[in-house]
Amino acid sequence: MSEIDPSIAIYVEETRELLAELERGLLDLENDPSDMERVDACFRAMHTIKGGGAMFGFEEISRFTHDVETVLDRVRAGALPVTRELLTLTLAAKDHILALLEAPAEAGPDLREASDALLDSFAAFLPEAREEAAEAQASPSQQHPTATLDGETYACEAEPGPPSIYWVRFRPAPRILHSGNDPVRLLAECDGLGRARVLRHGPMPDLDAPDFDPEETYGVFDVIVRTPCGGNDLRDVFIFVDGDSDVLVERIHRGTLRDADLDELVRALAGLDAAPPEVVLDALSQALSAKLAFITEAKARVAEKTARLTGAEPSKQRQTAPSTAAASTTLRVDAARLDSVVNMAGELVILQSRLRQAVQARDLDAAAAVDEDLERLTDAMRDVALGLRMLPIGTVFSQFTRLLRDLSATLGKEVDFEARGGDTELDKTVIDRIKDPLVHILRNSLDHGVEPPDAREAAGKPRRGRITLSASHSGGNVVIAIVDDGRGIDVAAVRKKAVERGLLPADADVSEKEILEMIFAPGFSTAEKISDISGRGVGMDVVKRNIEALRGMVELESVLGQGTTVTIKLPLTLAIIDGFSVVVGGDSFIVPLVNLRGFQERFLAGETRTVENMERMGELIPVVSLRRLFDVPGDQPGYERVVVTEVEGEMVGFCVDKVVGRQQAVIKSLDDCYRHLKWISGTTINGDGSISLILDVPQLVRFVRGQEDSRLHAARASRTLTQ
Repeated sequence: MSEIDPSIAIYVEETRELLAELERGLLDLENDPSDMERVDACFRAMHTIKGGGAMFGFEEISRFTHDVETVLDRVRAGALPVTRELLTLTLAAKDHILALLEAPAEAGPDLREASDALLDSFAAFLPEAREEAAEAQASPSQQHPTATLDGETYACEAEPGPPSIYWVRFRPAPRILHSGNDPVRLLAECDGLGRARVLRHGPMPDLDAPDFDPEETYGVFDVIVRTPCGGNDLRDVFIFVDGDSDVLVERIHRGTLRDADLDELVRALAGLDAAPPEVVLDALSQALSAKLAFITEAKARVAEKTARLTGAEPSKQRQTAPSTAAASTTLRVDAARLDSVVNMAGELVILQSRLRQAVQARDLDAAAAVDEDLERLTDAMRDVALGLRMLPIGTVFSQFTRLLRDLSATLGKEVDFEARGGDTELDKTVIDRIKDPLVHILRNSLDHGVEPPDAREAAGKPRRGRITLSASHSGGNVVIAIVDDGRGIDVAAVRKKAVERGLLPADADVSEKEILEMIFAPGFSTAEKISDISGRGVGMDVVKRNIEALRGMVELESVLGQGTTVTIKLPLTLAIIDGFSVVVGGDSFIVPLVNLRGFQERFLAGETRTVENMERMGELIPVVSLRRLFDVPGDQPGYERVVVTEVEGEMVGFCVDKVVGRQQAVIKSLDDCYRHLKWISGTTINGDGSISLILDVPQLVRFVRGQEDSRLHAARASRTLTQ
């Protein structure tokens, strides 16, 4: 990407985002085919992709998207219904556009053949368009549609019958200029489709006022347009601003009115000062009292849009259509967050100047004050910097909706998918790396969890299954849960398979939770027939390994005949953690603060073991000697501090020589040659240049649990032999 034109790179990135928006919109339309705002959003996305493709040399994308755009235009005009067949075909077109986008500069013959095959499928929805295209190809002079009005020619497709008069209400977003759009140019484009009269409402801003911003727009515009073109041509003028600005286009008359009548209509609106749409339409109806049909219809259409046009509530599109691509290499950042970073950088410069003055004056008190301010600023900058990388996890939810939609059709199953907590923010890196494990779990849930419709009915369940994906914050973690209401996991079958594979002694006394953990063993599966899609347990070892690589954990819960729940806990970020610095001998370690529960001490006498027990608040908890575990050189002291941690409700203590104090650790990943190291999740560089190892507390707790289980099993076996 770095070797190509930056403008092309921007087009590629924005097209990926538009394709993600398109997929979300199509999936939403499957649930609500009557949502015309969603249809408009899908059309705008396709229109933008087509225009950019022609501009930046993606000729095959431009050629292919033309018919797809035309189909969506027919849908929003009411000429085509939203059907499952059409949505499936458009989703396939979305996938093909992505393939064209990622292909080399010249699309190969295979891709062009795939384009033609899809276009042939779209031809069923465009019989008239195909005929017109054939005629246009035979007559080059007809390739560009035009319309005439009073002897003048306009670049648009003429509507049959006499010209129409449209009323356009345009309330530009205050910061519209920041997106490269110009309201004056948009109004001029309206005039380019016929004869237009523009009326501006609202007071003129005071140019000398302290709060005046020359980069913002002020006022609301009413436009009366007499044109031979259709309403969609007028709407297309505002296609790139409709998501942020308020735009309403309504036909109020079709007939023989002339330009002088436009002036009369404008005079009827002159004193209304951006009145609500109903008031405007009443004024227009009085001016056109003999021809009320179109205005009456227009009043009914705009009634539901009044609140949006008057600014009472944000538009539905802005509420429900996030536009950030989760898997992209770039990141859109809220301007307010960037402003905070810039302001803090300015404060940092001031602090550096104060520090220099304190050093030159050898004023320790002043230097100490700078140190306190610097600590405060560093904490704030850390939070803001981490916020720049945070994305709502809902940006990838639509991919899972599409996955389950296609898989359910392949498997002949009926399932409802519900995603909750999409606004839960997570580090972009974590989101990118958690997608594959989530895909595998969801495929398992649908393939081997949810039963076929007939089997569900026989079991007294609804024919349609349900899979729920939820995300929420819990402390310093994000908890993701995947729940299905399928057949559940047969714990007895899992135990039998584990015994057959030698993973579990036949007489082992283990809990149901420990048996379910066997599913995460490499290659473990209880499926009698291997599925091409998934197998309950197959690949789950990879899922667990990938999640643990993110310093997370995964656990299973299942009730036979009722369903399965997979819970994943992940850190908010992989960049910085809060922790406590501890020392063992000459080695330094970091214990993550999210696992920390307190401190205790113990006095030692005689030889110590790696894992022992210690009393805490009337209960025995296991403790681990980090000195013995990591084979730290040096003499064992007679007094140790115990750092008490908690994971999954289990308390475990870590014995250290000294607790230094709280420390913010900037995480540095281990090199590939050290990936095999156990119990260490990364490193950090201390203020004096030394290195501390970050403890992987969940892995250590599992190690302690395994050691305790082995000790108890050995003790039971010894008692059995004695008896």
